[in-house]
Amino acid sequence: MSDTATLSRLFSGIQPDLDQVDVTFQERATSGLDILNSASMHALGSPGKRLRTALTLLSGKLNSYRFDKLLPLSVAFEMVHLATLLHDDIVDNAMTRRGNPTVNALWGNNIAILLGDYYFAKTAGLIADINDNRIDHLFSDTVATVCEGTIMEIMTAGRVDLTVESYYEKISHKTACLIAACCKGGAILSEASNEEIQLLHDYGMNLGIAFQIIDDILDYTEDQKTIGKPAGNDLRQGMVTLPLIYALQEQPLNGNLHQVHTILNGDAHTEEEFMPIVNWVVKGPGIKQARDDAYSYAARARALLNRFPPSADRDVLDELIDFVLTRNH
Repeated sequence: MSDTATLSRLFSGIQPDLDQVDVTFQERATSGLDILNSASMHALGSPGKRLRTALTLLSGKLNSYRFDKLLPLSVAFEMVHLATLLHDDIVDNAMTRRGNPTVNALWGNNIAILLGDYYFAKTAGLIADINDNRIDHLFSDTVATVCEGTIMEIMTAGRVDLTVESYYEKISHKTACLIAACCKGGAILSEASNEEIQLLHDYGMNLGIAFQIIDDILDYTEDQKTIGKPAGNDLRQGMVTLPLIYALQEQPLNGNLHQVHTILNGDAHTEEEFMPIVNWVVKGPGIKQARDDAYSYAARARALLNRFPPSADRDVLDELIDFVLTRNH
């Protein structure tokens, strides 16, 4: 079964609410400027997995489901996520995302930056509509932490000596933080207990770490047709991720350390220089070690989730763990 079909099945119980989030996003993101609307519609035209929205809603269903509050929160989190992608594409000088031209490729960096800023600004009104101080603090802290994670990513680019610990600090701040916030926000608005709120936050954090590890594995193991970017794209961007870190810990390196250092810190390189390193990482133990780590974090997420009473919604959150581990893009 494809990723899309799997998610369609898992999200069938919340599909009308997911659709309402999409509609509300477009309504709240509409501008009086045609160019901003055009860029925004293009950015929305390449839909992701809607995983963050689903996690927000499903976490809210484990107690008292208050969709009137969860709706603006879900839209706000999606806006933040899309804004960070827009800004990431500029930092990475990316011309495509999921096989489609990026906003910066079509309208230039200035419009892409300001569209991201526009989304950030719009989230203020959405969060104000919820009228809960705990959500105010959660949202501001999350955006700040994601920004810190992006800076960490920039500062560690090209670091052939990046440690496993530094890698986890980076992805915890950037990817996992937002996923954890979606789960925590859903719990807060469902009037969950403090213990349940913490459990769902920690579930989301562990799930988010597993998600990013698998993403970094797929960057090496899948091709452009599957993931919308060439294999080893992170390496091309100067990013050191877990599969490469583990590969570089193996001895002997047979000259690969020097080649990786040259690629990470040099000018543009040819496919003939990239692909031997990509193939070396894929064939070595680094992929398996990284996947083992992902399964370990997934197991932690499942153990936390199992502290909630059995329910259909808990089952979906449980199945999402398996989806994160087995997806192919």
